[in-house]
Amino acid sequence: MSVQKAIDLSGSGETIQDAVSEALDRARETVEGITRFEVKDITGLVEGPSAMYQVEIRVWFNVLERMHG
Repeated sequence: MSVQKAIDLSGSGETIQDAVSEALDRARETVEGITRFEVKDITGLVEGPSAMYQVEIRVWFNVLERMHG
C-alpha cells in the first residue's frame, strides 16, 4: 500500500516543455519517488521579440515509510 502527496511548483523556460522540465528537474533534487505531474496553468511573458513561458504544475510523489527503532 502506498500513500502519495502532491505539491505545487512553477517553472519557466523558452518553451512549455522547457518550463515543465525546469520545475521537474528542480523537484527531483529534493523529492524522491515522483510518480506523475499535472500542468495546472500556462502563462507567458513577452519581452520584445521573445517570449518566456511560465507553468504551474502539481507533482505527486510517494510518501516513504521509514522504520524507527
